[in-house]
Amino acid sequence: MPVAYTIQPTYAIDDASLLETDLTNCTLLVLIGAGTFSYAVMLPMSRKFLALKSYSYQPKTVALADLEMIEHIFDADKLLFTAFKQVLLAFDSPDNTLVPEVHYQSQLKKDYLRAVLPEKLHEAVLTDTLQDLGMVNVFAVDKDVLGFLRKEFSTDQVIHAHSALLKAYQADRDIWYPEGVAYVEVAAQQFTLTIYASGRLQMQQQYTYRSGLDIVYYIVNSMRQLGFAEQQARIKLGGALTQDSQVYQELNRFLPRLEWVHKPDGYLYIPKMNELPPHHFHNLYALALCV
Repeated sequence: MPVAYTIQPTYAIDDASLLETDLTNCTLLVLIGAGTFSYAVMLPMSRKFLALKSYSYQPKTVALADLEMIEHIFDADKLLFTAFKQVLLAFDSPDNTLVPEVHYQSQLKKDYLRAVLPEKLHEAVLTDTLQDLGMVNVFAVDKDVLGFLRKEFSTDQVIHAHSALLKAYQADRDIWYPEGVAYVEVAAQQFTLTIYASGRLQMQQQYTYRSGLDIVYYIVNSMRQLGFAEQQARIKLGGALTQDSQVYQELNRFLPRLEWVHKPDGYLYIPKMNELPPHHFHNLYALALCV
């Protein structure tokens, strides 16, 4: 007899305003990461976030493929079948590279990616144009997962999560700090490091880690290679971290100028969202800047 698998959200945040709103006027922001599937519902007319839900399916279910777990989420979460006005899919993966727009040629998009990353089976190569930066973000996603989500949501709007982070960082005046500012978006077993100085993007890269000391190493090594001193640079953290977490404590031992990122300005958040630390789900909220 087949065994039914039930998956429960790690976070489920909403209030009465969700039921009082015509969701066919709303935008659904979906973020797919390594072992995570998160989404937020936003009403564009009032720029208000109405709901947030996040699922995590690793390491307990590491034997199951991502697509199978996402199918389980759809079986459990009927809100995903709402006929939203707009759906934006974002993939958070290390399979991406930034190419200066002046040198980009669309027929070579796979070659740009293969120059820095090995090819994977069943991948689709896509691009985001970042006009403010004069860059094109070339990225690869699993073709089967992409096809399933495009069909279920009836959408062709797909971006890379790093593109949304860059839009959020561009709106932060701290990127003009001359001694360098490192943005660190931390997830389970991986983090994205983005460094600015004097308003210019210096680098963006995703790494895997096992402890906070690994993150410290990558930050320090990257800052020094770029000619900045990690003791003077500002380090701004995003992700599900607290000051009591082991990762934060290890970062704090070696990096004296730790700060938290904040939710994007110019949006309304329901009270339960404001009860969370402002750096939680920064990467999910940042997707609103891309619609």
